[in-house]
Amino acid sequence: MNRREFLSTSAALGLGLSGLFGQVYAKGNNQSDWTIYGAPALPSITIATALLNGKLGKKYKSQLKIWNSPDQLRAGVANGTFKVMMAPSNVGVNLANQGASVGQINMLTQGLNNILTKNKPINELGDLYGKKMIMPFKNDMPDIVFRVLFQKLGLDISRIQLDYAATPPEALAMFLSKGYDAAFLPEPMASASILKGKTVGVKVVRNFDILNVWKQVFNQKQALIPQAGIIADKAFFAAHQDDFALLHNDLVNALSWLKANTQSAANIGTNYLPAAAPAIAQSIPHSNLCVLKSSDIKDEMMNFFEILLSHNPKLLGGKLPSNDFFLW
Repeated sequence: MNRREFLSTSAALGLGLSGLFGQVYAKGNNQSDWTIYGAPALPSITIATALLNGKLGKKYKSQLKIWNSPDQLRAGVANGTFKVMMAPSNVGVNLANQGASVGQINMLTQGLNNILTKNKPINELGDLYGKKMIMPFKNDMPDIVFRVLFQKLGLDISRIQLDYAATPPEALAMFLSKGYDAAFLPEPMASASILKGKTVGVKVVRNFDILNVWKQVFNQKQALIPQAGIIADKAFFAAHQDDFALLHNDLVNALSWLKANTQSAANIGTNYLPAAAPAIAQSIPHSNLCVLKSSDIKDEMMNFFEILLSHNPKLLGGKLPSNDFFLW
């Protein structure tokens, strides 16, 4: 997209210049601030589109800001700055079990992690034995999903040289330049690694679908990893339930729109995700985006949390969430 096309698309969507600095900003009639803190991953495009085109963004001066690491997310909740935020599903439970007054609103992805290898594909997780692998966010998603699968399959994770990066972009850079054989990356960095690899002479291969492996291993009826969604401060939710109803409808409409307009959605994504539009557009079909109320998939989420609790209780703060954790 050239500059004229970008400005035209931005104007049509109401995208302000502040979006160029990591946030999308929608001017509403009410000067009250309605901020959502999004993750540096594909589901934030759904939030951005909802705020730009939806009724909530017309009602309030609303904006999407991106947190860079789970530790920053936790700090924002702890100091009261973050009231509405996208979070890995275990982080919300962990925060609640440690005393934070937060609850789950929805799920925005059913799993968006990918195994990438150089030159040759692999057929199963055991094929990673003896390889050097990089991924972001140690002890958070996607590390949790990867380790749970290894444990369930009876595989020895110590037979992989597994290293960690602080962020997905850092993991991508290390994968392509530091002699790694494989990477486990969330979208859009997985797609970005494939496209970036072509420019530096490295053939990057996207391997089998982790979501289907999870389905088979845990005998699920449908492939579902409730990986990340919106959580909210309980008092803020109680005071704005009508607004959350608007947000839900805006998100549903936004998801339908972006699936039908992947290139325009990708152009929005470049304003706050560290990936180019082609990579973002390519990643959308691989991100399993959804908008599911937490109350509608409570059983599926509890099953997921039971798996995590059995694997490592610390991931959830030592126990399953209470019923009042599911706010919407």
